[in-house]
Amino acid sequence: MKKLFSIIPFLGLVTLLFTSCGSDLNDNNANGKSQVGFYLTDAPIVKGYKAVNIDVKSISFSTDSTNWVNLPIAGKVVEITKFANGKDSLLSNIVLDAGVKVTQIRLLLGINNTIVLNDGTVKPLIVPSGYTSGLKLNVQSVPSLTSGYKVLIDFDAARSIVARGNGSYSLKPVIRSYIQANTSFIDGYLSPAKEAVRVFTINTAGDTISTVSDTLKNNYFRVSGLFSANYKIQGQKINTGEIVTIKDNVSVIGGTDIHLSTAEQPLLVP
Repeated sequence: MKKLFSIIPFLGLVTLLFTSCGSDLNDNNANGKSQVGFYLTDAPIVKGYKAVNIDVKSISFSTDSTNWVNLPIAGKVVEITKFANGKDSLLSNIVLDAGVKVTQIRLLLGINNTIVLNDGTVKPLIVPSGYTSGLKLNVQSVPSLTSGYKVLIDFDAARSIVARGNGSYSLKPVIRSYIQANTSFIDGYLSPAKEAVRVFTINTAGDTISTVSDTLKNNYFRVSGLFSANYKIQGQKINTGEIVTIKDNVSVIGGTDIHLSTAEQPLLVP
């Protein structure tokens, strides 16, 4: 995992085109084949925007960084903020030889990208020309795979939108993609319940993944796609910008999820 997994293609967008949510993959390994699902997920937006609409033209994948295959997806505009804190949307299912891993994803964006402000105003979202020419996203992976798996495209919309001084908005992608196999998530509930917090998981290598707690769901948060490591859980208070430590030295072992608190007994944000 690279710090903030930024830049890589404007990824997520692509993913919508959903057909179902969180469907389990069928394991066809007995026939020497495995089903691979591509899913979109997002970190929630807290303030300033009601929606982020991304114009996805196509998405392709590679298993060897040389040959590329297009997913059977029709281009469309995707509202990506609907998928956060553990929610995801199925993009497409494919079948590969057992053990073969998707290593890269390439996105092709159109020009019809917009954001909707809190007052309902729709603004164009300016995408640098490079992001419309087919950008590559490296897929974080586990050492080996023997069965079907999910490829998650994880887009942080709130951190990817840049408000310019002239009243326009542009896109600076903060995204990552990973294979969800033997990965974990950390979740929990925070107090005060009505004060949203941007939650960060930071491992010993300094790699950072974030989400925003959902005040409509008892201030619930979930950070997914974590590999085995010790993590510090920090929070940035949305209202003040203050950064605090919520929990230190949380040990994660691949495949085991960590529940830090419940709605009845939430973690107190200092």
